[in-house]
Amino acid sequence: MTRLLALLFACLALGLVAAGCGGDDDGGDGGSGSSADTQEQPAPAAEGGGTEVSMKDIKFNPGEVTVKPGDTVTWTNDDTAGHDVTGDNFKSGDAGALQTGDTFEHTFDKAGTFDYVCTVHPGMKGTVKVE
Repeated sequence: MTRLLALLFACLALGLVAAGCGGDDDGGDGGSGSSADTQEQPAPAAEGGGTEVSMKDIKFNPGEVTVKPGDTVTWTNDDTAGHDVTGDNFKSGDAGALQTGDTFEHTFDKAGTFDYVCTVHPGMKGTVKVE
């Protein structure tokens, strides 16, 4: 009976280990330790001088964009949570004021690097590089 229980527990443990190794919940990277979400490339300015940033899954996507002076960046809340866009010289409004589907635009007139956050979710950070 003891051997049977030991065998049963061993099989159960093996099954749990195998289930834990099964897949990649974040849309994964094959185990390299980074995902496409964390290895974002700066988004080039779109045709016509505009760049889009999505707010989804408590992240700015892409997290870094590069634009030219005079270009406009548009942030769209594609998330179920309220967000905001707050930088040193620009702000979308009160904390969490952008609800699902809301947008905020800001035109960057001078060169520089402009960091911003969502004040509701301080880990949610982004950067606009104006070159």
